[in-house]
Amino acid sequence: MSDSILDQIRSNRKRTIVPNREDTLIAPKQESEQIAQQLTPANATSPNEASSEILANETSANETSTNATSNETTNPNSTLEELKAELAKLPPTRRHSAVVLDAEIDANLTRFCKEKGVTVEVFLEAAWLQAEASSELMEKILVEAKCRYDSRKLAGKLRRLITMLSGR
Repeated sequence: MSDSILDQIRSNRKRTIVPNREDTLIAPKQESEQIAQQLTPANATSPNEASSEILANETSANETSTNATSNETTNPNSTLEELKAELAKLPPTRRHSAVVLDAEIDANLTRFCKEKGVTVEVFLEAAWLQAEASSELMEKILVEAKCRYDSRKLAGKLRRLITMLSGR
């Protein structure tokens, strides 16, 4: 009896039919398969080789010489070596510890760098190079830095004393 009641409920329920969603940001399956086939070379056996070939194809599209284009598309390893050689010409970078800045200076520096289209790190590098080139500027910076250092040390001591006295 319960089966017939469930069947009646199921038959009475009216579900709305929702049309298939068309997402304009995602290519339909057929298009994405065609794009994948175009980007994946027929002789590539691994994902690394396929990505190297894609990179070679993109690089060769930017080249004006047809000889360079044919060399890059036929030998992805040469393109990889060329990219590594080009990277070796650039100065190496190294991650530095987190920088603690005065809140107001941090906000102003971040805003300034965004307006000028550079990162804070790159701006600090450039400022260092300019200060290093000018001994007069370096002296002014060092006087300000020593004053700020003493202020930070005092703030740290005060925080420590407050923590000790509050019994935490």
